[in-house]
Amino acid sequence: MKSYSIHHIYVVAANAFKRFPMALICAVLATAAALYLVDFNGDEVDKTAAAELVLTFSLGMIAYIGLAVFAQRYTMRQSTVVYFHIIVAGLMVYYYYSLPDVFTIKAMARFVLLLLAAHLGVSFAPFMVTTEVNGFWQFNKSLFIRFLTGVLYSSVLFCGLSVALLAIDNLFSVEIVPDVYVRMCLIIIGVFNTWFFLSGMPPRILSLESVTEYPKGLRVFTQYVLMPLVVIYLLILYVYGAKIIFTMVWPRGIVSYLIVGFSALGILAFLLVWPLREDAHYGWIHTYTKRFFIAIFPLIILLSMAIGRRVIEYGVTENRYFLIILSLWLLMVAVYFLVSHRKHIKFIPLSLFFAALLSGYGPWNAFSVSEDSQHHRLVDLLSKNKILKEGKVLKIERSIPVDDQVEISSIVSYMIDVHGLTSIQDLFSVNLIATTNNSSNTSGSFKAGRVMDLMGLDYKTQYIDPTRQKDVEYLNYSSTISVVTNVSDFDYLFPVDIYMSSSSSVINRSLDSSEVDIAYHKGDYYLKVSFNHGAPDTISLRPLINSLIKKYGHDDYSVNENELTVDLINNKNIHFHYLIKGIAATRIKDSDELMISSMNGVMLVDIP
Repeated sequence: MKSYSIHHIYVVAANAFKRFPMALICAVLATAAALYLVDFNGDEVDKTAAAELVLTFSLGMIAYIGLAVFAQRYTMRQSTVVYFHIIVAGLMVYYYYSLPDVFTIKAMARFVLLLLAAHLGVSFAPFMVTTEVNGFWQFNKSLFIRFLTGVLYSSVLFCGLSVALLAIDNLFSVEIVPDVYVRMCLIIIGVFNTWFFLSGMPPRILSLESVTEYPKGLRVFTQYVLMPLVVIYLLILYVYGAKIIFTMVWPRGIVSYLIVGFSALGILAFLLVWPLREDAHYGWIHTYTKRFFIAIFPLIILLSMAIGRRVIEYGVTENRYFLIILSLWLLMVAVYFLVSHRKHIKFIPLSLFFAALLSGYGPWNAFSVSEDSQHHRLVDLLSKNKILKEGKVLKIERSIPVDDQVEISSIVSYMIDVHGLTSIQDLFSVNLIATTNNSSNTSGSFKAGRVMDLMGLDYKTQYIDPTRQKDVEYLNYSSTISVVTNVSDFDYLFPVDIYMSSSSSVINRSLDSSEVDIAYHKGDYYLKVSFNHGAPDTISLRPLINSLIKKYGHDDYSVNENELTVDLINNKNIHFHYLIKGIAATRIKDSDELMISSMNGVMLVDIP
């Protein structure tokens, strides 16, 4: 029995650092940058820079792991290894400086693609120029089990230390701030878990081809848990496919994600039982490996139908692009394992590695294709409603169909959030960056609202299930706030413009030595206002909207200024007076279901 003394732990940790020095240094630096973000109080530019360091060092860590196992497998000279270390470091520097000053969804998506590609690269790095199928499987089996063990150890360690800190907090009245738990979690995940994982990497990769050991626990888990789940999901999806054939109703969008999830689970089970596929003692496993890729062919067709319908109706977005790529990848993998005589499971991670890279970079990448598709749809909608004149937006003074207005709002919001204002600048004569007060603190929904104003349209967000669209009432109430606002009874005035395309947000305003936070959540009918980060008070907008509905009904109405105000006086006698210029909402007919899309106006604050 092994003795896990302090000396033994030290030796194992030292050996891991000797094998993977650069990877562990990157892990420590990524953790340090993440810890810096926990206590960050600087401006948005510095915050973005620190966040981008976390991403850069995380990618560098995985890249150095792949380089290390490749060098150890092929016994590269130390001078050559150093040369490759410098190349990876140079790529990290290039990646860091290629990131935008203001972090975007596109940058995050590209990071996820690179992280996926890097992990896949590690899986086949030691076997790039060999045909060792068993060695490849044994290597990745070790990584899989070590990863699961690391997650278990890290979770137990975090929970144990958290309970200890909680006990100290309660028994000794020592205040433990929440940030302590966050820092502890980051250190455990970034340093302990990474070091633990790397200390269990197979030391002699060259000899893995001759290993025949197959863990009994892994077989039991795969054969009696994972594979039955795959069969259950397969039956559900087949029944749903039969329903489509008999009812002639197009598949729902969610089925795409179910098929992709099922396929991932099925391929995982396929890989885990690969060494047992020809063993006569496990007939079920033999049948599964022979029939799995035949069984998913109808589902690939169903997946293509679901994606195709969404693309025809709403164009290409990044999510749909990735689903298209995954469907093509599934088709390619299925054909390979059904037709190829030299089946090698390395084909699965290798092909997915190239799919991830090609999806993120090159003229065919997900972002360029999606931007072109949605830009084309926006131009078509604007042209249809005569908002474009000689290729430029012309502000209109008339209403357009509500469905078109919702669709235009959705596309504008998407283009700004994912591709930035420059993606639609060609449609406007004015400078959008200057017009929308573009800054790191300006939300994408606020910019979308300003862009819609330039078209003469209100920003409308559709939260209602499309199948219930005929039951929806659109409410738009507006007033004209005087150019000069009487503030004699108040100390402060600031704008509060809310466009609820994001799930939630917080507006923060500094009032000399005090601060006001106004929080809102997508679709809700209240604001939560807190003063100096104290307990929030709620400003309910439902009574206001109910009174407007009762008096004016739905549709567009101009109302008196005093009919669009709400007040709140909290327990510290601080008076908040929200003077609303316009409010848009949706409501289910004959129902109390109300969802606010946008509001804009000014908040007046009186501090006694």
